[in-house]
Amino acid sequence: MLEQSTSLSKKISTSLTLGIVFSAFVLMLGNGGNISWFPPIIVFSLVGISLLVTLLFPFIWHYLEQKQKVESDKIYGFTYSTIRYCLAFNIASFGWKKFYGLQFIVPTEIASLPINKLSGEWLTWFYFGHSQTFGIIVAVIQIGSGYLLLFRRTVLLGSIILFALLANLTLINVFYQMNVGALLQSVVLTIGVLFLISLDYKSLVDFFLKTKSNLPSLSFNSVFVKNIVRLSAIVLSLLFTIYLKSLIN
Repeated sequence: MLEQSTSLSKKISTSLTLGIVFSAFVLMLGNGGNISWFPPIIVFSLVGISLLVTLLFPFIWHYLEQKQKVESDKIYGFTYSTIRYCLAFNIASFGWKKFYGLQFIVPTEIASLPINKLSGEWLTWFYFGHSQTFGIIVAVIQIGSGYLLLFRRTVLLGSIILFALLANLTLINVFYQMNVGALLQSVVLTIGVLFLISLDYKSLVDFFLKTKSNLPSLSFNSVFVKNIVRLSAIVLSLLFTIYLKSLIN
């Protein structure tokens, strides 16, 4: 932990991640201003305060550490745990909402409109809401993976699963013009799990890029020929697609 304990940039990235993840957590609790005891003025005040604190905190933290007045390992432990908890709570909440019919629901007056009259957002909700089973599967993945974030042994596994899910969700939110709140939530949650993944960057590089597969393979005397065969899978599939297109025309 010595490198982390003396790095201001590491403190800044950790603090900022905590700030945006906690802000997303507060906004999710606010439920778009629909909870009477948690009005928007309190929600956005908490968001503003948390973001301000996370901007100042790493510099104060670094100063106190240099004066040997704080133990960075304990602060890192607290910040990482809080990030994981906020992410797990937030993601699991979206999963539970699917179980209780709070997502993928389209009003009858919207669903009865011609398909070319629907916005990208309503089309998306209508499509995903068509299969209740699919919604339950997504919910289980969200809840289960969120739970994995709460254990140090499984946090990386949970983060990788959630990154695949959240990255896809973020692209949907962008290209299907979902509301700003949904987009911000998906972007922040994606950043949060990416941050957790980055903590094991070296291990992931070793596992995915440096570990040799035990799968048997064909032997080629020439590396050039081997690469040509590999490339042929991509090029020939393209040519086959072009051929199918020509049949239609």
